[in-house]
Amino acid sequence: MARIIDKEEKKCAIAKASIDLFCEKGIQQTSIDEIAKSAEVAKGTIYLYFKNKEEIVFTIWDMLIQQHDEAFQQRVTVDMSAKEKILEYFNFSECEKEHDKEKMLILYQHFFSSMLIDTTGLYSAYFESFFQQDYDFISTCLNEGIAKGELSTDNVDMLTYTIIMLLKGVLIRAKASNMGFYEAQKTLSQHIIYLLDQFTRKVS
Repeated sequence: MARIIDKEEKKCAIAKASIDLFCEKGIQQTSIDEIAKSAEVAKGTIYLYFKNKEEIVFTIWDMLIQQHDEAFQQRVTVDMSAKEKILEYFNFSECEKEHDKEKMLILYQHFFSSMLIDTTGLYSAYFESFFQQDYDFISTCLNEGIAKGELSTDNVDMLTYTIIMLLKGVLIRAKASNMGFYEAQKTLSQHIIYLLDQFTRKVS
């Protein structure tokens, strides 16, 4: 009896099969033909699950974000400070268990590179929703920290956007400086700690 193929499972399998190609060649340089070959399916099969290559990229991102959210929920606790929660939010250590961590860093860099050179608006529209989620989470943490007396700032909006810009900046610097995963993660954490320390209330 033929195995019934779960559509979502097949879609994820095709997306996962394209990760190595995107890391090695870049997103723009990878063709649908190459993805089909890597996934061991016919080119026409790709279009049964995805309208275009961008949808494959977004499916990969969806999978990574889900894994990160699940890992974050396991690490975070209600008694953590705002600073600790934000640091955990930008802790991507689950990559060590789920994927090749160095490839994930390269993949994230390709995601952002694609967004920067996007002329269709597809990447910008898609990733903007995630930046909004980041903004909502960080600003909520900061406001909680202020309410508890942990932090002091008169501009939560600016501080929130600065933290988000840190993430983007570290990804670019990691690419330019050929950083590995651990160095990039350490650099990001150090910058967030330094920034938030400037707004941490000192206990007298």
